[in-house]
Amino acid sequence: QALYAQVPRHLARLSGRQLAMVCHAWAKAHVHNDDLFSLLALPLAQRTRELGAREVAIAVYGYAHFKKAPPELFTPLLERFAELRAQCKASQAEVLMIGNALGRVGWRDSAVAEGLEAYARREPSLRNLSAQARATYSLEPQ
Repeated sequence: QALYAQVPRHLARLSGRQLAMVCHAWAKAHVHNDDLFSLLALPLAQRTRELGAREVAIAVYGYAHFKKAPPELFTPLLERFAELRAQCKASQAEVLMIGNALGRVGWRDSAVAEGLEAYARREPSLRNLSAQARATYSLEPQ
């Protein structure tokens, strides 16, 4: 209960990275609260430029874990991820994390698709890609 009372009061002081970590931690701890996730969306979207690929991936994972995909948040996050990928600043692990998260909510992103297609060429079994992500990105294991 203290979490629900304290976090909203401190959101304005948190960095984009800290907000992404809160999203991820809540998902890992199965803290499901629509109001808190709604409160996080705007400050996180406003701080998207501060985020690296890992923070983008864990923020998307946090929301997707609870089958949430607010366009007002996912659009800037995925645009940022595409920029980072274009600059070769996104690892294969980050592409897989965000691809699996987006698969959970059925969201197809072209930059993520390119990364997953490159992964499929190197790892034809697609062993680290969920069935939902495979379906979302039309990838079949070889």
